[in-house]
Order: sequence, then C-alpha cells, then structure tokens
Amino acid sequence: MAQATQQQFERLQSAVRFERDMLLESVRDARRKELAELDNQLRLEASLIELRNRTLFDTYPVEEGPGHLRESLRLLAADLSELPLLVVLPRFHGSPEGHWGGLRQAIVAALRRRLASDGLVHLQTLVKPLNWPHASLYWHDLYGLPALVIQLSYFRDTLDADLGGCHLRPGAASTGDPLLSVYRHRINRPDHWTAERVARLSTAEEGAGHRFEVPQSEEEYVRLEIEVAARAVTAVVTAAVDAYHLGNSLRYPERFDRAVAQLGEQATAAEWPADLGVSLRDVADPAHHLLHVAGRYASRGLAAEAVAALRRSLAALHYPDYALLGEPYPPLAETVGLVAATDHLHRDRLATVLAAVEPLLADAGTDPNRDELAEVWDELRAAAVDAPGPPGQ
Repeated sequence: MAQATQQQFERLQSAVRFERDMLLESVRDARRKELAELDNQLRLEASLIELRNRTLFDTYPVEEGPGHLRESLRLLAADLSELPLLVVLPRFHGSPEGHWGGLRQAIVAALRRRLASDGLVHLQTLVKPLNWPHASLYWHDLYGLPALVIQLSYFRDTLDADLGGCHLRPGAASTGDPLLSVYRHRINRPDHWTAERVARLSTAEEGAGHRFEVPQSEEEYVRLEIEVAARAVTAVVTAAVDAYHLGNSLRYPERFDRAVAQLGEQATAAEWPADLGVSLRDVADPAHHLLHVAGRYASRGLAAEAVAALRRSLAALHYPDYALLGEPYPPLAETVGLVAATDHLHRDRLATVLAAVEPLLADAGTDPNRDELAEVWDELRAAAVDAPGPPGQ
C-alpha cells in the first residue's frame, strides 16, 4: 500500500510538472509572439520614418533640406527678429514657353533692385515648387518669421500671381495667410508697342540701362514683354510689402507709387486701388497713410476723393478714431496747430499732397466745404512747410 501510494503521488507530481511546463511554454509562446509583433511594428515604424524622411527631403521646397534656410538666415542676424520681411519666391508652376524665357531672372533682379536694396525685404529664391501652406517648411524654417510667399504660375500667354505667407498681420487669430490670386498679366500683341508707348515705358525707369526701342524682332519683343511682366510682379509685391509695413511701422514712406509708375499706361485705377486694399483698422499710422491715398487720388484727377482723403487724414491727426468713424469731422481750423506739432516726415508728405490737391480746388464741385478749405489752406501749407524740422535741418 505504501508503494502504491508513493507511485500515485509521483504520478500526481509528474502531472503537476507537466501542466506547469505546458503553462510556461504557452507563456513563452505568447511572449515570443508579442516580441515578434513588437519587432515587426518597430521595423515598420522605422521604415515609415525612413520613407517619410526620404520623401520630406525629396519634396522639401528648400533643396538642402529642413532647417537649412533658418540656419542660413542666422548668418545674417543672430536675432532673427531683426531681419526684414522675408520674401520667398519658389519655382514657378506650369510649363514655361518661349515667350516666358528669362522671366524668373528678371523678376528676381527687379525685386532686389526695388525692395531688397532698400532693406525692406530679404529675398529668398527656391529651386523647387511650393504648395502653401506647407507645415514642414513652416515648423522647420519659417516659425516666428514674417514671410511673404509669392506663387507665380503661367499658362500660354497668361501669368498669374498669388500671395500668401505667415506672421504678416500682428494679432491675427491665424498664423498663416492662404494664397490669394491678386493679379493676372497677359502678354501684349506685337503691334501694341508703338514708339510712343515704348518711349513712356523707357522714361518711367530710372537709369539709362533700361531704354527700349520698338521691337523689330522676336527676340526684342520677348525682352520687352519680360521686362513689363517683371515690373508688374514687382508692383504687386511692393503693394504687399507696403501693406505689411503699414501695419507695423509709423510714418512709413510707401513705395507702391514708384513701382506702379514703371508700368506707364498699364497702371489703371481699377487694377491698383488707391488705398492698396488695406483696411484702416490694420494701419498703424492712418493719418500718414491717408496722405498717400489723397496723393494717389490727386494724381488720377479725382478731386472729390483726394480732398475727402485729405480731410480724413487731418481729422485722424486730431483724433485717431476719426479714421474709422468718418464724418462729421472737427473744423479744419483746429488741425492747423496739430500739423505744426508733427514730425518732419508727416509735414513733408502733407506739403507734397497739398501741392498736388490745391489745383483741383478750382473745380467748384470739389467739396461742399471748399470755402472752409480755402480759408485755412495757406495756414496748413505754412504749418506743413515752415514748422521746424529735426535737429540739423
């Protein structure tokens, strides 16, 4: 009986050991499967990361890869906030045809000559196309930097200009601004370029290096059209740069008028709004900006609009909220002393506008308060011209 009991006990122990070994083996199998699945997942994630990085480098707008543009800008200024507005010009969209040959180089040269040389912008050209908004470009290179993105595309004889960017409007709810179509340029027919039009186009440009002749060959015709297209794009970008600085600077001397003057007769009032399409709510110095608006209306012979903008500027000088509230304005006589108290930049601009608007007052229907304007005109001119300027002047 003792022997039988011992054998039964050993059989039970053997069964327990067998069950334990089976349980351990099942646990090992489960762990091996988990490790295999984890290893496969890690390999897959590593492959996806490698593929994503390779795709990022292959499709990244900056040829050298993420972060290169930002580090390059640090060579110009250790504190990136000290840099001027960054203007990004990627490769154009579309297939260029013969009549667009050399357009990119002409636009780059015009932007550097008109804007970068004055320190208003830093121009950055990209050899790859860009679809804005671009999250990788923003977080790796443009984060915190005011940047204007110029997207140009051409199809046959038409050139379209779209503008967007990031950090362009202080206090805006969104970081970026989407691309908006702002201008369309078409190539003129060869018979459009008469001797008179070519002469006006030549005299509009400063310097003897931009004198043109009536095109006599296909090469001369393409060269002339490329120059006109480059000037048109420069005018559009200048308007955007002016709009940016109007929202961030006081007494900003707007460059838009000089840029549009390069286009001659193509600078129509319908295509180029006098206020640049900028709301006065977004302007840091509305009184000074309204002087520019008044000068543009005067140059177009729009007497009533010019006088209205001038009176609104004087009212805003009296109380800034008048730029938004509108009429009724305070009496003009109360603004004479305020003009004398401004700085020389504002007085010089006011004197220029007065000289342009004064001949328009000969029109009896210019403004219902023309008599009041006439009474204080000489005093305003004296305050604008004779007030003491800054030291040394």
